[in-house]
Amino acid sequence: MIFMNEKITLERVKSMRAAYFHALSEAPESDAWKKAEFWAKEKGLLSKDSDARIFGRNTYPTKDPEPHGYGYFITITPNITINEDISVRIIPGGLYAGSRCEGVEQIGEIWANLWKWVDESEYEFIGEIKGKFGYELGFEEHLNWYLTMIEKTEEKLIFNLMLQLWEK
Repeated sequence: MIFMNEKITLERVKSMRAAYFHALSEAPESDAWKKAEFWAKEKGLLSKDSDARIFGRNTYPTKDPEPHGYGYFITITPNITINEDISVRIIPGGLYAGSRCEGVEQIGEIWANLWKWVDESEYEFIGEIKGKFGYELGFEEHLNWYLTMIEKTEEKLIFNLMLQLWEK
């Protein structure tokens, strides 16, 4: 951790190899998760003691906020074999500004605060990326994914919202 205040952290992240699952639908988050969960359970990646990290992000096929898709990244080690129908993506290493978000009902406000902090800081967002499924911005790391998405014993999703910054 490089920097931390009550709402924002700055952290250097190492690049990570991940299996990627995407959906563009009326419910892209749940549709993409169904694909990811099926594959990851088959590979044994979703156990309670798993080292896998799970990230998600919205994708935008146009410059408009709707429609939007969602993509899940499940980190994998080099020894995990990937079928041709599964994409492998790299979560880029570098400097990230992050902010903790407890519950999806706060996610819009927390994202807005994170963007405002970056705009007012000495740092600069790397810019949106145009990927296969459209424009992509930051990441949402799912911190309590096992309890909310596998065991379903906890309802409140906890995220670390992350924006990659230019190194200075």
